[in-house]
Amino acid sequence: MTRPELESLAEHCRAVLTAEAEAGRVVGGAACIHDVAAGRDLAVFVGRNSPTGRPVSQDSVIRLYSMTKPMLATLALRLIDAGLLPGLDMPVRELAAGLAAVRVPAGMTLRQLLTMSSGLAGSKEHERMQREYRAAGVLPFDYTDRAYDTDETDFLRRIFDCRLSAPPGKQWEYGRSADVAGLLLQHHLGTPLDLLLSRHLFEPLGMASSGFFLPPGLGMQSVLQPPMDPPTGESLTDLDRRTAGYRSAGSGGLASLRDYLTFLKAVFFPAPGSAFLSEAACAELLSDQIVGLHDTGPDYIPGPGWGFSLNFGIWPRTCRPAEARRLAWLGRAGTSFIVDLEEELIMLFAAPCYGRTRVLQATFAELADHHLQRKVSL
Repeated sequence: MTRPELESLAEHCRAVLTAEAEAGRVVGGAACIHDVAAGRDLAVFVGRNSPTGRPVSQDSVIRLYSMTKPMLATLALRLIDAGLLPGLDMPVRELAAGLAAVRVPAGMTLRQLLTMSSGLAGSKEHERMQREYRAAGVLPFDYTDRAYDTDETDFLRRIFDCRLSAPPGKQWEYGRSADVAGLLLQHHLGTPLDLLLSRHLFEPLGMASSGFFLPPGLGMQSVLQPPMDPPTGESLTDLDRRTAGYRSAGSGGLASLRDYLTFLKAVFFPAPGSAFLSEAACAELLSDQIVGLHDTGPDYIPGPGWGFSLNFGIWPRTCRPAEARRLAWLGRAGTSFIVDLEEELIMLFAAPCYGRTRVLQATFAELADHHLQRKVSL
């Protein structure tokens, strides 16, 4: 039986999404709540994927933006479990060995790339580094045709030719670390990143509607997305005609709502005996990885009281696995998730728009706190 407070939470989420749609800020949206203990789902769907698209459903495919990052971290742990990587503290110079003219600074590790403490920048709040990156031709991944046409090796050369925002391990800064990690993993292993994700994540979990490119049989009517990229005014690329291009492990992923819920369940509430991740890998995910670096950098996105694990926020700050209570992250265009380990709940939200992502994330988190009678700051 579904807990009454969850039914009330779902209805309040419906009201928020309906208000966003009526205000013209979104065409459609979704709130998906999975009660792990009861094994039941509550889902709220409002509107359509696009003005002429299908009604929003669990099969709607969302542009994940930064919610791609936790999938990359999970892939890295799966590769370590399989013996294909030595560990999270592998030097980045080893990952980049053989890449001509890619000059990796000494001391940078894979762990630092996956915890945004590598010294690579990208935060829009860091104006000096933004100017330097623009001058060097290090462009953001924004789902436009220009982004997909970026040469992957050239991107690595350009970003490593720029100075670091801070020495590796000395500052948390949101930026391009995950993009770099993904491209270096595919180089080191000699396998395209999308194939690595398929082999080690999507296929084992049955995530048939996930990847960097729209899977065969799914058209644009299935994609729940904003209409354009506001900073440039450019149209987002037509995924119907994209089967190759730049693979952004930081923000280029696609997944249906159903698939992303499957991913979160498998990683944070694995079925008994499933062994999707080793005990050691799970311990890494449920630990604050940046003790001593909280509130550093120009924009500490996790927020007060929050730490940071492998590409997502973790609460409380400085926690070890037995102490972790809540996990959360968000994507640039109105997507976010909350995993409540105490309440055994997964909450996934999608309201594709720009400029209101953090507002909506905070709104949904406050609704969850209210209905669960808890308070966790986001």
